[in-house]
Amino acid sequence: MTFQASEASKRQRNRATYAAFTAHIEHLCRTDPGARAALRAGLRRDLDHPRTRPMHRLLTPRLPEGCDDKTAQAHYTVASLIAAQPRHAFSPDQGDDEDTADEHGAKKQAPREEGEPDERGTPPGPTPYGSSFGATLGQAVTAKGTSMRMSAAESRINLLTRQSLRGIHLHLPAAVNQVRTTDASIDWEQLLADLVDWQYQSGRISRRWLQDFYRITAGADQD
Repeated sequence: MTFQASEASKRQRNRATYAAFTAHIEHLCRTDPGARAALRAGLRRDLDHPRTRPMHRLLTPRLPEGCDDKTAQAHYTVASLIAAQPRHAFSPDQGDDEDTADEHGAKKQAPREEGEPDERGTPPGPTPYGSSFGATLGQAVTAKGTSMRMSAAESRINLLTRQSLRGIHLHLPAAVNQVRTTDASIDWEQLLADLVDWQYQSGRISRRWLQDFYRITAGADQD
């Protein structure tokens, strides 16, 4: 197996683990208001802050075995961001069914138009990455209805991609709040993957966020 193939396989395994973690947090927030409140209280807090103590019981069993503090912090931050969503995001009718599974990575295939060639016979290879937060900000700009101003989104993406590890954890909540005013969705498992890797791959991740953002907003009206 080549190095590139090995890395792609590792990313896929990690992404499955991250998807299971975020799905569990969403289920917990939907079914246990007390747990949701405890997780939400950890927003912008480090692991040793008194407000994060109730989170240890909820998250420790779900952390990767033997993970370091920076990896744990990434999981705590994403759990808090998920829990801080508006209450209607966790409506009881959102069962853990096939529709929910679609929200955790698998996109539904669009119906094939008559006469259009069917390419399902040769399925594409695994996608190495999910949707980055840069792509999410781009989608917030181009969203129908309520959208984010291009200048505001550009300022936000430039701020985020200049951050240290500590800084990215502190500045993400405000960015997520801005995205929530639009119809753009956040790929929580990919955000978790990027936060885990930020400590040693922040340059590569920042570049991908910026490229995804500008690729999506290339045709957007500038304000």
